[in-house]
Amino acid sequence: MDGSAECERGVSEFTGVAILIATTVLVTASIGVFVLVDPTDTGGPPDANFSFQYIDQSSVLIVTHDRGDEVAAGNLTLRSSDAQARWHELAGTNETVLVGPGDTVQLSNNNVYGQNVNRNDNVRVIYTPPSGNETELDRWDGS
Repeated sequence: MDGSAECERGVSEFTGVAILIATTVLVTASIGVFVLVDPTDTGGPPDANFSFQYIDQSSVLIVTHDRGDEVAAGNLTLRSSDAQARWHELAGTNETVLVGPGDTVQLSNNNVYGQNVNRNDNVRVIYTPPSGNETELDRWDGS
């Protein structure tokens, strides 16, 4: 046997091992990237901000989704010490309608909220998921 046959066999075994290692690294890296950038992650409450406009003459509070994540109307509750109502009830929409920037509801005695809003009231916008903990997204404290 001459030395060239052994040399060729060694190169092909090295090539096979290198391909296996490269494949293992590639698969591991792609799984790691998917775990870190998983778009289906629903690990926390939405990030949304609301603005408030109080109309003193009518005892009405207008609540507007100002910016941030869209939220299902059935998962938003507006609550004070005297009353509460879900966004979809106030807007007259379905629970699954997404509330996004620019969407507005009114709190007053003339709708499902059922109470006049006064300057000394505290109204909270609460994220109320079907399961899990409620989270306060924003608050109006009369100012």
